[in-house]
Amino acid sequence: MDAMIPLAEEKTRARAEFWREAVMAIDKADYNRIVAPLGSGCKMIWERGRGALRARRPYLFRFRVEDAGGQPVRDMQLYMGMLGHVAFVRADRAVFAHVHPSGPAPMAALALAQPENPHAAHMTRSMAGDSSLPAEVSFPYGFPRPGAYRIYVQVKRGGEIETGVFDARVEN
Repeated sequence: MDAMIPLAEEKTRARAEFWREAVMAIDKADYNRIVAPLGSGCKMIWERGRGALRARRPYLFRFRVEDAGGQPVRDMQLYMGMLGHVAFVRADRAVFAHVHPSGPAPMAALALAQPENPHAAHMTRSMAGDSSLPAEVSFPYGFPRPGAYRIYVQVKRGGEIETGVFDARVEN
C-alpha cells in the first residue's frame, strides 16, 4: 500500500503540472487558429464563423473532426455518454465552464430528474447506434465576461480521447 502513495502523488503532480502549463500557455495564444491537430493525422475544426465574440451573448460552438484526407471521421464514440465535453477557461482563471452538448445543465439537477440512474447526468444520448455518430459536436455557451479564453474540446474516437485546443478573445 505504501508503494502506491508515491505513484499516486506522482500522478497528481503530473496532472497539476499539465493543467498549469496548459492554462499558462495562453500567453502564446493563437486567436486565428480554427484547426487543431489530433492523433493519427486527424484534425478538429472549429466552425467559428465571422465576427467578434462578445460577452453575455449566446453562441453555439461547433467542432468537426476530420481524417487526414479531410473527410469526416467514422469512428466517433460516446465519451461518458455524450458526443463530447468542452471547457472554457479564461486566462486569469476567473472563469471555468465545463459544458456538454446539451448545455451546462447542473449535474445535480439531471440526477434529480432520474434518481434511479446514478449516471443520468452523462446519459444524454442513447448508447444504441454508436457506429452512426456524427463527426461534429456542438455546445451552447455564452461567455460571462470579456477577456482571453482557452477552449478545450474533448471527443472520443477509435477508443482514444482526443483534445482540440483553441483560443478566443471575447469583447464587451
